[in-house]
Amino acid sequence: MRKFGKRLVEWLCEKSIKNQMLAIYLLAILLPMVVIGGVLTVYLYLYSDKNPRILLICILIVVTGAMISYIVIAFFASHFSGRVNELRSSMHDVSNEDYDVPDSLRGNDEISMAYEELKKMAQLIKEKDAEMYETKIDAERFATEQQMMEYKMLSSQINPHFLYNTLEALRMRAIAEKDRDVATGIKLLGKSMRYILDNTGTVSVPLQQELDYIENYIKIIKFRFQERISYELKVEDDIDTKSYSILPLLLQPIVENSVGHGLEMVENGTLKITVSEGVEETIKVLIEDDGIGMNPGELRAVRLKIDRLEQVPAKSIGLFNINKRIKLFYGDRYGIEIDSEENVGTKVTVTLPMRPI
Repeated sequence: MRKFGKRLVEWLCEKSIKNQMLAIYLLAILLPMVVIGGVLTVYLYLYSDKNPRILLICILIVVTGAMISYIVIAFFASHFSGRVNELRSSMHDVSNEDYDVPDSLRGNDEISMAYEELKKMAQLIKEKDAEMYETKIDAERFATEQQMMEYKMLSSQINPHFLYNTLEALRMRAIAEKDRDVATGIKLLGKSMRYILDNTGTVSVPLQQELDYIENYIKIIKFRFQERISYELKVEDDIDTKSYSILPLLLQPIVENSVGHGLEMVENGTLKITVSEGVEETIKVLIEDDGIGMNPGELRAVRLKIDRLEQVPAKSIGLFNINKRIKLFYGDRYGIEIDSEENVGTKVTVTLPMRPI
């Protein structure tokens, strides 16, 4: 009986829903009428003596016919409800961005057709999402390549050998004039320019080279501020700065920001740079100053704009660029964090992955 009912339902699913309802209606109405009419006709024709035993048989036949009709209708209703629920469940999954629609409904009725259309729509959405992702990647790649081209164009406008030779000539003249301070300043400037030009277009340098460049940069700054600014550079003993890499020119804008917007406004200030090991194989670079700092409103605004990667005011453009570079290159779990207190100072923590050279 179950096998017969399943085949009947499969046959019905090949029809339209209107024809399915009509077939069930006929099963519900005509089959019992045929059974009852047939039984009564046979009874009246053959057994006019009204034998109770024959009457009982007729009643059993009628009940059996009614039960068969009911079972078939109930089985179809359950199967029909299951198909509708399957369609509804798949539509719910698609609305929640789960576009892997299983191939679980078959037939030629309207439900099957609606399910096929849903599968096509889900596949189309997946393809569109893939295209949008590729477009986003291409746009980021284009922006990166454009920035690299700008760097290369800038470096191509400056002949490194001409620059180094000119600076060396100026340094030798300063030595001849016995002006050691100017000679030292020119030497430091030449080393800084060499580092910048040599690493234009590169994406990785040893951490030690970046720290050497930062120390060289701070020495140049001290030519202007003299003893007004002092600095400390500390590396924890368990960090081998020659074994790990970092994006070039990553820390200098932060140092420049600390000096230009923090220490420049005070009589005497200190810049501290500490390199330590963080959790989950990360490196922490803490750059802190005891300058003028920021009030809570200014700090909140800077944090919000940097986290959203939006354009920020000129006083924080360096932090904005650094945070964006880190997240684009290393991923969203890395970046910078800012803490500041007015008239106390500012701390900028740079979190980077431990990437061996």
